[in-house]
Amino acid sequence: MPTPRMDTPELRVQQPSPTEDTTKETTDRSPATRRTLHQNILGKLRPLPLQYHWTFWYDKHSGAESASSTDYDERLYVLYEDVADIATFYRIYNNYPWEKIPQRDTVHIFRKGVRPVWEDPENVKGGCWRFRVPKRKAQAFFHEIAILCISSEFQAALEKEHDHVLGVSTSVRFNTHLISVWNKLGSNERSIKLLEETILNRLSPNLRPTDSGPNSYFYRRHNENEGFQQAVEGSKQ
Repeated sequence: MPTPRMDTPELRVQQPSPTEDTTKETTDRSPATRRTLHQNILGKLRPLPLQYHWTFWYDKHSGAESASSTDYDERLYVLYEDVADIATFYRIYNNYPWEKIPQRDTVHIFRKGVRPVWEDPENVKGGCWRFRVPKRKAQAFFHEIAILCISSEFQAALEKEHDHVLGVSTSVRFNTHLISVWNKLGSNERSIKLLEETILNRLSPNLRPTDSGPNSYFYRRHNENEGFQQAVEGSKQ
């Protein structure tokens, strides 16, 4: 995978995992720190694994109306490949410079093994709910959406429909962020509606869209996007 360019924000994970041994740290500290036995125990517990593993991706905008698959591969790269528990998620999330993402660039969080592109076999028949979120609320909105996704809250809502939520994305725009929730079955109207209801019901009240018009949020199947067919055909070459 190509090395990230210097003009894009890079991930620098510096904080230790809560599962790492902290014995030396606690013995070196004075009693004045008042670290309780309860806190020490919790700090050493291994976080419960997530149902699925997840990958952070960075998608750099090309500035061109259409790009070859080769060019796209150069613009899309992995930030962190294997997020298996909530502690690892926060190590990545809390150390990423979200405020430095350039306009029209995108960060994706997708199930491990699924690329955040329309033509991926898991995505090709799917679509996504897209939310236009004001900048002042965008990071909080994406944080909640990401947690609901990786904790399988969305997945649980779609289980009976045999559908899957494959990932979430945040893309920087001029006054807003375009935040997307991707599902596998764009033909299942009931699943699409259930996903919408779950997103709106589980978001904090202050983050919910103020209206239901297309200027606020909407659903779009991938095959409705300009360039979809070209992307699919290019993936077969």
